[in-house]
Amino acid sequence: MKKSTLVVVLLALALGGFVYWHEFKRTPPAQVNTTNPVVFHFQPEDVTSITIAQPDTPPVVVDREGSGWQVAQPVQTRANTDTITSLLNDVTLAHSSRTLRPTGNELADYGLATPAATLDFKLKDGKTHTLKIGSLDFSGNSAYAQADGSKDVILVPQSVREDGTKTLADLRDKSVLGISSDEVQSFHLKTPSLDLDARRSVKNPEAWNIQKPLPMIGDSTAISQLLDNVSNAKLAKVVNETGPDLARYGLTRPAVSLEVNLGPGGQRSLDLGSKTGDQYYARDTSRNMVFLVPASLEKQLDQTLFALRDKRLLRELPDSFTRIDYHAGAFQFSCGVDKSGKWTMFAPAADKGKAVENWKVFDPLSSANALAILDSPSPALMAEVAHPVIEIDLTRKDGTKKIFRISKPVGKDVYVWVNDASGLYRIDKQTYDSLLFKTPADILQ
Repeated sequence: MKKSTLVVVLLALALGGFVYWHEFKRTPPAQVNTTNPVVFHFQPEDVTSITIAQPDTPPVVVDREGSGWQVAQPVQTRANTDTITSLLNDVTLAHSSRTLRPTGNELADYGLATPAATLDFKLKDGKTHTLKIGSLDFSGNSAYAQADGSKDVILVPQSVREDGTKTLADLRDKSVLGISSDEVQSFHLKTPSLDLDARRSVKNPEAWNIQKPLPMIGDSTAISQLLDNVSNAKLAKVVNETGPDLARYGLTRPAVSLEVNLGPGGQRSLDLGSKTGDQYYARDTSRNMVFLVPASLEKQLDQTLFALRDKRLLRELPDSFTRIDYHAGAFQFSCGVDKSGKWTMFAPAADKGKAVENWKVFDPLSSANALAILDSPSPALMAEVAHPVIEIDLTRKDGTKKIFRISKPVGKDVYVWVNDASGLYRIDKQTYDSLLFKTPADILQ
């Protein structure tokens, strides 16, 4: 046998002997508990308060508040409910895999002379329970612990130690506002270039209406994405727990602010101040602290009115309409739903009763999105749509009309006026070409 191989073998035997002596021979009368009893008999929902004490740091106290948790000490802020839930699940489900009765100074060997963490649980009925957590055993799969003042040392799952030694930074809620986008009923967004109020539609909770700067329909997809970005955003670092001297962080007059109304859940506000490196100072006004957020969040909030407003020419389904009246120069036709429920030609007379392909009108209108919307168009552009090349009148089932007046191409652009929408729509010429019919054959089946 080579000398190096012999050294390795001898070291392995020595290590095995140490583990055997440490775990079995050195702690008589160690007891192996084959029943693996549960450590505590309370349930997660029974706990109203948790105190976590660790060496050289102030104790952290978290209190149950409604369906969530709040950090009460050493600062007051929202707690990370998922982290607290994980801790309670680990502790209440923990079974002792082994019980040891230490003698002499063995508590120090188990890391329990100065525990890595001491957890105190206060229950609804006023009772309290304590768990001291020491070091990991030789396998790394279990940790030494003591429960409720017992001198016995038990082995609990490693996950109990992992969750029980969380720091304040781990236990606090890192979301910038602590909201779900589905909760938001209305919001006010202010940026250097935009001051916008929007409200969720009462009739359709998926739809949004903009009230300011002008009444208009919102782009539901864009607004939902904006709110999702905020609800998913995490703070990068807390820079000041008490938040004094807001001017230092550019937060007395924030560059970007978002105030959300959660209905019964109240209001939350997020302010973004000065930039530092690739981050921004920020503040949730319901908390005292100042924190940093990534620059990407500022970009997601710095929206334009065009980005958040609805850009579709036609939002309604074809089934909402019963008639189309079309004019393009000398050519015109009328078609609609006949008594049998089919779309047929009404005029010209020579084609009356013939089946029409109404999708040729509805599809281009429904798929067209404005490239720009001019809220204050020039008189010259208004003159173009006042004498349109194409005019399409759609009659709804209730008799009201939706009217499109489409200009001739102005360079590469085409402009559309819609009777029940604000602004003048600029669209691509492809939509114009799709809607320019010249003979009845273009629309007939």
